[in-house]
Amino acid sequence: MIPPLSITLTSPYLSLPEFSKAAGIPYETCRLMVKDGRLPIRQKVRKMEKVLVNMIALIKEADVQSRT
Repeated sequence: MIPPLSITLTSPYLSLPEFSKAAGIPYETCRLMVKDGRLPIRQKVRKMEKVLVNMIALIKEADVQSRT
């Protein structure tokens, strides 16, 4: 049986530069990952809004993948 997992987030969303720094992935690589759908983002309401990476979706995806 897999023990319960506890994760604490400082924010449910991170800007792309913040995510890049936290993940240790070059910014341009993160941009490409958003463009091809590998990073889940918050839907933009206006075109000029910042790209925000959805950290909750990433954790859920990691949880599902860890159980298979």
